[in-house]
Amino acid sequence: MANTKTTRLSRILQIALAFVPACMGLFAFLNNVTDWNGTMERVTFPLLSMAGNTASETQGWRAVGSPTLAHLTYGFVIVLELGMGLIAAYGAVGMIRRRNGPAAEFRRYSHAVCLACLLGAFIYCFIFFTVGGDWFLAWKNADLLFLQGDSLNYAAVLAIVFLYLRFFESDLAGHRPGEPR
Repeated sequence: MANTKTTRLSRILQIALAFVPACMGLFAFLNNVTDWNGTMERVTFPLLSMAGNTASETQGWRAVGSPTLAHLTYGFVIVLELGMGLIAAYGAVGMIRRRNGPAAEFRRYSHAVCLACLLGAFIYCFIFFTVGGDWFLAWKNADLLFLQGDSLNYAAVLAIVFLYLRFFESDLAGHRPGEPR
């Protein structure tokens, strides 16, 4: 009986955590689309053009001064965040539907959420932290100092969800809630 309750509780917690990357991606998309011009003005264009940073002239060659390219880049990142949210939402809904089903079916949707977490890690660790922070030198712009710290916070949250889901995957192997292990 305890194993059944533990398995059900574990699945409920996994489902709840699956909504973290779903909401992160969907809220990011919503926030970015509804404040497109503001974010372009305060973050995206200053970052890509390296305006306001203390980089030396020898580092300025990498700046992107094209507003069109800045809009395309911003759109690309937003689409990736939307993708993360939709993949995680697909997984979370599938996990809800299979919460009392065979472990393999539940795990299949849990894997979708893990994939969303990996996509988020790419977005926040590579695009924001590495490209934005180191290539475009956000750390040399007082107005963009938040970029690398925030991106690591987001990546850490996604890592927690990913690790939790992967850790309990072996717990689910081969049984349904209510069946003996």
